[in-house]
Amino acid sequence: MDLNLLRTFDAVMKSQSVNEAAEALNITAPAVSHALNRLREQYQDPMFVRQGRGIVPTNFAVELYADIQEPLSLLINGAKFRESFDPKTSQRTFRISSHKDIDLFLVPPLTRYKQQHAPLVTIQADIEHLNEQDRQKDLRKRSVDVILATVPLKDHGYHNQVLFEQDLVVAVSKTHPRIESTLTKEDFMREGHLLWRTQRQNTNTLDSVAIDANLPPRKVVYSTGSTSTALLLASETDWLCVTSRWHAVKMAEKFGLNVFPLPFESHKVPVYMTWHQSQKHDEGHQWLREAIVTALEDVVACQTCFK
Repeated sequence: MDLNLLRTFDAVMKSQSVNEAAEALNITAPAVSHALNRLREQYQDPMFVRQGRGIVPTNFAVELYADIQEPLSLLINGAKFRESFDPKTSQRTFRISSHKDIDLFLVPPLTRYKQQHAPLVTIQADIEHLNEQDRQKDLRKRSVDVILATVPLKDHGYHNQVLFEQDLVVAVSKTHPRIESTLTKEDFMREGHLLWRTQRQNTNTLDSVAIDANLPPRKVVYSTGSTSTALLLASETDWLCVTSRWHAVKMAEKFGLNVFPLPFESHKVPVYMTWHQSQKHDEGHQWLREAIVTALEDVVACQTCFK
């Protein structure tokens, strides 16, 4: 099959518009329509049907798009590092794997940065890996370009960069009946706790970074992998939530929370950006890494300004 047909199909799927796809590909709308007609003949399927003033893909088209997206990206972009990467004109797609809590502070500023500096580039940040083997495999296969996580990949062939380190704090409802202006260690151990569980060392976040290995067991009332869920529950209950300073302060006013430092010492929680060595000389990949670092500058600054 003519690779250009699939490139056209990819552009129409992304834009859901013949005219916008034509503009993105720098070809005419009739040329896009002609390519779609050839695809209809090839697959014996309408591919797209009209809905209102626009078009929507058929079930077959959705399934086909899911099947071809990764190999098409490799075919189109596999040798991009040999060419100059121009963010102003590139239509390349980058894939980021992270965690829903990391997405909260990464996606908005990175999206704004992309819109300003690389308007035609697509950045997908909707992939989450639950184990290290999948992370390694997808980076090696280039199914994803970078992974953001709180643990690095230590095997040979992977590069890890610390983006920043998060302080842990305690969030408590402003209407808590026993905790008002201060939080002592006795207060902390007496109350019920929401556990912010992540993939970091297969345990909850505090236990993985606590300096005191003999910290008494806490009264666990609820465990979640989402810090947003934990903070919302803390605002509606008398339970305590240990979370990152950024997340706590960001949501404190909206959720009606008081934020206190931990009443004992702990290490900070790092956030790593990891990629495979095969991407080392890829100019587009270099741009992506620099874009992530630049987009997170305000987040890094806020690790100190919130203290």
